[in-house]
Amino acid sequence: MAPRAGKRRNTSGSNFISEPIEEGLPEGAFDIPKHHAAPSQGTLLKSEGWNMILLSTLYLMQGVPLGLTMGSMPFLLQSKASYTQIGIFSVASYPYSFKLFWSPIVDSIYSLAFGRRKSWVVPIQLVSAAMLVFCSGWAQERLAAADVGAITALFFVLVLLAATQDIAVDGWALTLLSRKHIGYASTCQTVGMNIGYFTSFTVFLALNDVDFSNKYLRSTDQSQGILPLGAYLRFWGWFYAVLTVLIALFKSEVNFRPADEDISNLDGEPDKILSVWEAYAQLWRVIKLPAVRRLSVILLTFRLGMLPAEQAAPLKLLEKGVSKEALAGLVLLEFPCEVVGAILAGRWAASASPLQPWFVGYRLRLAMAAAVTCLVYKFPSNAASLSDHPGAFLLLAAAGLMTSFTSTVMFTAVGSFYNKISDPDMGGAYLTLLNTIANMGITLPKLAIFACMDLLTFRRCQSPSGTLQSLACPGGRVEAQASNACTDAGGTCSLIFDGFYPLSAAMICLGVVLSFHYKRAMPQLEALPRTHWRAPAGKRN
Repeated sequence: MAPRAGKRRNTSGSNFISEPIEEGLPEGAFDIPKHHAAPSQGTLLKSEGWNMILLSTLYLMQGVPLGLTMGSMPFLLQSKASYTQIGIFSVASYPYSFKLFWSPIVDSIYSLAFGRRKSWVVPIQLVSAAMLVFCSGWAQERLAAADVGAITALFFVLVLLAATQDIAVDGWALTLLSRKHIGYASTCQTVGMNIGYFTSFTVFLALNDVDFSNKYLRSTDQSQGILPLGAYLRFWGWFYAVLTVLIALFKSEVNFRPADEDISNLDGEPDKILSVWEAYAQLWRVIKLPAVRRLSVILLTFRLGMLPAEQAAPLKLLEKGVSKEALAGLVLLEFPCEVVGAILAGRWAASASPLQPWFVGYRLRLAMAAAVTCLVYKFPSNAASLSDHPGAFLLLAAAGLMTSFTSTVMFTAVGSFYNKISDPDMGGAYLTLLNTIANMGITLPKLAIFACMDLLTFRRCQSPSGTLQSLACPGGRVEAQASNACTDAGGTCSLIFDGFYPLSAAMICLGVVLSFHYKRAMPQLEALPRTHWRAPAGKRN
């Protein structure tokens, strides 16, 4: 297996309003690669333009299902499903976090005649296209019926296909661009992934919203948004199909021979060819290193303190009557500021000892989680547009931008540390392993967080006569509005204790406690010599 090019992506989130893309901006995405002189724009576009467009488009196609899964769908399900069910839907994003486990297979099994990367990209995109086209109407029906299990299964498969395609596209980037311009592959990934995610989240959510469509896009009001989920899926299904056929027929791939040892990865290191089992064995030896285990504890736990605030705050705002149109508009306004903030944060993190800005960002991010929790509690109800309560939305935007800045600082800083400790003989596989461990810290607890919100929420049965208080009410918002002992008797299940606020407060306190451990452990890890991060090589057959 040729170890994959290392890509470090922000798994912690752009801000608390939009659920984070599981993988985001790689370090240096906005910088000129240091290992070569910057070519003129004319020379770059003339020699590499079409390949860069193709690479960006392939990454865009990965961003589309990710934007739906981690951005739009939780918003669309919010009015129909409980928080526990929304947590169950988050399982659909798991494949993108765990793709390390089958990346050696994708890197090792292929048809040399058709092309090493096309052997995976073409069939995967055709399967994705077929699912998007033929399941579009069914997905619309399942969403209307709040069939969370079916929706989760569909998007799990779509994300699984996107994750597998990502493995192949990462490898294709090594030969799709010339050696001189290989550093620009990260820029293509940044542009493509974020356009796809942004389109599937902000743009789709606005066009899907009935109030936005009636207010800005129609002369006569209708009962649904201008772009239903089914139509959106069909559009991208046909786009996938057409582009894939063009790639299969007209795009050739640089010949690859298993004996090649001089193909470099994005870090400029030679790609060493390992078998599938050799690659798995080497990763296992890395996992068993004491230093990696200590770092893994931090990577698995550091998001716990801010997870409820960052994941559930936008859904709580919707529950308070804030419109999806207003939140989508807020994300749209924040986007340019986030790009500038990412550049500033990245430069700060890269100019210091790697883990010092990480710890500063961690403490600030915990403070922002506390501020967001208080802001959601005090936020005015039924805010249909940004003009209704401009002061409150201004505070919300400021909190989102600050959360974005601190998360970018943390991600860039820890990424610099990854580069410092990674074994160059393993190429990008070492980085991918560390990112997989970090991704577990956000994907695994998410279901438990949403389930606890429902378990800690209590409601009381109320009626005008006051005679139904003894009847039980479920804590979940959707269940409380559905048929139950209270509503069947003519009562209403009224909220008396919202589990979001104590859960968020408790997790923030846990984050503060963990910060004392991080303050001691991280300088110790940073001081370890590189030999502590190197696993002994296994025997080659």
